[in-house]
Amino acid sequence: MYHKDFQEEVFDPQLLCSFVVAMTTFFDEVTRSSKPQARAFEGADYTLIVEFGEWTVGAVSADKESPRLREKLKCVIAKFENQFNLLRWVDLDLAVYTRFERHVIEEFIRDQIEPDSQIIVKPHWEFYTKNPDVVSFLRLVPTICTVKDAAGFLEMPVEIALNLTAEALWEKAITVKAAIREDDIYEATALTGSKRSAEEVPPEVTRVLSQLDGETPLTIAAERVKTADLKRFLRDIGVLAEKHEVELVSPAQAVVVLFSSALQELMDRCARILGRRVTHRMFFDSRETQAQIYPWLAFVDFDESLDVEIKSSLMSAAGKQKITPEILNDGFRTFLHSIMRNIRSYVGAKPANIILERTREEMGKQFPRRHLDIEWELLNV
Repeated sequence: MYHKDFQEEVFDPQLLCSFVVAMTTFFDEVTRSSKPQARAFEGADYTLIVEFGEWTVGAVSADKESPRLREKLKCVIAKFENQFNLLRWVDLDLAVYTRFERHVIEEFIRDQIEPDSQIIVKPHWEFYTKNPDVVSFLRLVPTICTVKDAAGFLEMPVEIALNLTAEALWEKAITVKAAIREDDIYEATALTGSKRSAEEVPPEVTRVLSQLDGETPLTIAAERVKTADLKRFLRDIGVLAEKHEVELVSPAQAVVVLFSSALQELMDRCARILGRRVTHRMFFDSRETQAQIYPWLAFVDFDESLDVEIKSSLMSAAGKQKITPEILNDGFRTFLHSIMRNIRSYVGAKPANIILERTREEMGKQFPRRHLDIEWELLNV
């Protein structure tokens, strides 16, 4: 009833439909399930994610399965069944494509684009789209610019520019590169680098490759190369990312790095007031209690020099996305709150909350955007 190819490839939707129906029917028969279950079928370089509505089946082919992508698919199925419920009973021409594509754009295209995302207009873009709004937009914007710059250039609200960019991307008239943030965390995949990439970025940026260890935000990496132009440094990192010499860590690994940094800062501040021995004992008392609920917290250690260490098993599980960012976030937040209660028992509520506030301020310097992912207000005691 509806299909969309997001890539520059041609596929047979009828063949895909027949495969999904055949495979899901087979597994339901084998498991004797009366209710269809969500499925995922893996190929050599793709994963087919399948979800069931009340009377429709939806599938998305992606590089890998993720809870977020599955939730998007569920949402699209629900919207389709609500909008075209009549098709459940009769076969009519309801102009599904023209009426439903807005929902698909919102779920799968629009949320990929931010004001700092970079628009790259394709050569001969006029052959890709006949949408009058997109045509007018692309005729006036520079060939390469950010969405925010395009909005300023055209003197329009950023929200309208975001929507037009999404439509242009949907029409495949442009490509969009995600903005590289100063608190993004990258890890090096090629320490030597190619000759061509070495010519495109300054030598000092190439040297910092060895320091992109999957645990260091770009703000700190920039300090290590002693660059005065952070925007230029971020652009250079973007060049290395395009060459696949560095890559962004997984969302789960980013959560581990953020919370471990917050733990380190909180413990350092406690040690200055309570001493190393008390701080050390407080950490392990809290960890022992919370590890009963979140066993993986046992991989968060605290050595005699008061350094927070994340054992490789947890970092590896986060990197391979074997543990979700949501679970990590819940566990670390509960752990931090337990530590805060212990701090309160020693110094009182007001000093404890001041320590937390100073920790939040320091995290704001290291992770200007992402530090707000920690729900600081829930940690107050």
